[in-house]
Amino acid sequence: MIRMLPAARPAWLPRPEVLLGWLVVAHVVLKILIFPLVMGAEPHGDESAYLNGGMALSNALRDVFGFTSPDTAELERNVVASGWFMPGMPILVAPVYLLFPDAPMWLVRGYLGLVTLLLFLAVLRVVARRIGPGWACVLAVIPGLIPSWVVFTYGAWGDLCAGLLLVLLVAHLYTMFRGLRDGEAPSLREGLVLGLLAIAVLYLRSSTSVLLAALGVLTLVAAVLLLRGRVRLRALGAAGLAGFVFLVLLAPWSIFASATLDGRVITTTTVPTVMANTFGDRKEVCFGPCDPDSTLWFRPLRYARELGRATDTSEVDTLKVMSDYATRDITAPHYLDQVVHNLGAYALQPTNFTGYLAPPEGRGAFGRAGELGADIVTWALYVPMLLLGAVSLLFQARRSIEARVLDVLTKVALGGLLIQPFVHIAGGRYWTTAAPMLAIAGALFLRERQLARAGTPVLAGAAGGAPAAHDAGVERWLGRFQVLLSAATALVVVVLVGAAII
Repeated sequence: MIRMLPAARPAWLPRPEVLLGWLVVAHVVLKILIFPLVMGAEPHGDESAYLNGGMALSNALRDVFGFTSPDTAELERNVVASGWFMPGMPILVAPVYLLFPDAPMWLVRGYLGLVTLLLFLAVLRVVARRIGPGWACVLAVIPGLIPSWVVFTYGAWGDLCAGLLLVLLVAHLYTMFRGLRDGEAPSLREGLVLGLLAIAVLYLRSSTSVLLAALGVLTLVAAVLLLRGRVRLRALGAAGLAGFVFLVLLAPWSIFASATLDGRVITTTTVPTVMANTFGDRKEVCFGPCDPDSTLWFRPLRYARELGRATDTSEVDTLKVMSDYATRDITAPHYLDQVVHNLGAYALQPTNFTGYLAPPEGRGAFGRAGELGADIVTWALYVPMLLLGAVSLLFQARRSIEARVLDVLTKVALGGLLIQPFVHIAGGRYWTTAAPMLAIAGALFLRERQLARAGTPVLAGAAGGAPAAHDAGVERWLGRFQVLLSAATALVVVVLVGAAII
């Protein structure tokens, strides 16, 4: 485990290892209290697509176990469908339908709650071992005790699980850097784990592709710069294995989706339609007004299918042409105004889904009181997390190299996640992916301020020992990259604030 410079702990708090145990108990109690509020909720929005995909996969598994050919038409119809969603959540949901083909929603939500609890405990354990128990306590409080985040642990969306797996990936990269500083190459096993974590994140949220690429390039550059000779070759071998595992596990989905939709699909097909509806002229999406008898998202899809059949082209290629047409006259002010709107929807609707995941007949007096209490506690914890996490992007942690590394990783992770509002419509569920990284970033910012007030030197060397011989160069390049990230963030903030004012 890597220990960064310690910050003063209030005397009334128990040791982090003890505190973590109590916080886990509090999280479990909160999950138990919230389950009755959501157990009767019917699928909401995209949940239906994910659950249908899980049922289709369970049927395919049942066919395989029965030595019969899987129904590929059902997989094409319910797993690939229009290529809008990655199959991560259907894979996660499939076991409950495999065991209980007619599973009621309370059982499905209970199963998802158990799976997310086990994943959350695994994240806390890995963070405690690799970064420190104090950081695990941070995550146990935020997002672990945010009621609306706990509500999402019973949902069939992939956003929350992707955020937790992203923390695992960052924790592994964080400790890997320690080995690179000591001249040690990551093992093939570590490369395998990184590849598996990365593809799992992508399968749950396709919008993480840019983030994963950025983390991969960052790690590869660090290995090349810090290692020499055969050690560098071993590191490149581990990196190659990670990339190979990632691509091999992505290939089945990409190949099957491409064959189903008769067009090249790497992850999902949503970007053209979303760009057209979000930033373009909605009256021109279908080369004019779309059919009004359908939803905002299905109207262009249905038109693209009909046009594709008429012109013998795939709906994937047709949607791209339609998007280009609808966005041909987009202006910078209009684009920036929509980005500001997307950011607001991304960050300022943390309690929406607590109301959405309600029984069809609504909640009684007790349920409404529980929902109100959950919303109040959510805002009380969410606002400090959001503000501290956002402010931290403009500053740099500088008291140790380990702090700098964690600072860089959190900034890259958050920056990658926040690309979404610039290319995609946002809503009140996407913050759950960023919540764990926002909590770490905010806590790192507070810790840095506390150490600064205590007069801790800007760089105190390696944790627990003498600084490595090349730590001065490492610190210098990390510092430059931190400043670059903060400057880029400041520039984006200035541009968006200007657009909002104008």
